[in-house]
Amino acid sequence: MGTALGRASLCSLPSLAILVGVAIWNPAGDFWKTVEAPKAQCEAYHSDRVRMPTVLSAEVYDPLKLNRLVREPQNTLSNLPYALAGLAILLAGRKTVSIGLGLAAVFLGFGSGLYHASLLPEWRMIDILGVYAVLYLLLLMGAATMASRLSNPVLAPILTIGVWLAAIYTGVHRNDIRVFGLKLFDSTYVFVAAVALGCLFAILAYKRANNRSGYLRAMAVFALSASISFAGGIGDRFGGFCAAPESIIQGHAVWHTFGAVSLLAIYEAFSATGFDRSIMARIGPEPR
Repeated sequence: MGTALGRASLCSLPSLAILVGVAIWNPAGDFWKTVEAPKAQCEAYHSDRVRMPTVLSAEVYDPLKLNRLVREPQNTLSNLPYALAGLAILLAGRKTVSIGLGLAAVFLGFGSGLYHASLLPEWRMIDILGVYAVLYLLLLMGAATMASRLSNPVLAPILTIGVWLAAIYTGVHRNDIRVFGLKLFDSTYVFVAAVALGCLFAILAYKRANNRSGYLRAMAVFALSASISFAGGIGDRFGGFCAAPESIIQGHAVWHTFGAVSLLAIYEAFSATGFDRSIMARIGPEPR
C-alpha cells in the first residue's frame, strides 16, 4: 500500500542518485560536437558576458561549460520532477486521458533533460513536443471533466491519440502553419492560450468538485507554484533579473521544478471532481 506520489518518489530515487552522480562527475570532452544558437536559459553562459549589453549570440557561451558531458547540470536534473509527476499520474490514473498525460510528462522530462544536457536542436524539438503534449492533454482532461461523455471508453482513446498526434504535428510545424501571416502554433502563443484555457477549466471544475477542500488546496498549490515557475522562467532569460550562470539556484531549473508541481496540482484539482483517482490516494491490490 502507499500513495501514487509516494511510490513514484520511491521509484525515482535511483534515477536521482544516478543523475546527481553524473552531474557531479561531469567529465570534460567534446561529447556533443556542436551547440545550438543560445536560447532563453543562462546556465551555460559565461558569467561576465551575460552582463554585457549586447545582442545575444554564440559568444555568450562559456567554452568550458560546453566542453563537458552535461552542459547545463541544474537544468538537466530539474527535469526529473516532470518524470516523477508523470509516473505518479500513471500510478494513480485509470482513465485513458490520465494515462496519456502521465506518458506525456515522462516524455517531457526525458526529452527536456537530454536537451539541456546537450543543447542540441534535435533534442530541443523533443522538449517542445513534450510541452505541447502535456498542455494539450491537460486541456483534454479539463474538457472531459466538464463533459463526461468525452471519457467514453470508445471515444477517450481516440481523442487521446488524436491529441498526441496534434501535439506532434503542431510542434514540428509551429513555424510553418500561418493564418494571415500569424504563426498560430508558435510556442509562446500555444503556452499562453493553453494555460489560460486550462485555468478556466480548473475554475469551472469547482462546481463539479466532490472534494471541495481538496480542490481548494490543489488550486492554492497551483497558484503558488505556477507563479514561482513563471518568475524563474522569465527572470532567467538573457538580461533577466536572475540571469546568473554561476548561481546555486538557476531560474530555468525553478521553472522546471515548480512547473512539475503545477502539473500535479492541476491534475489534483480535476481529480477532486471524481474524474480520476488522486495522486494522494492510497493505492494497492484491488480487494477480492
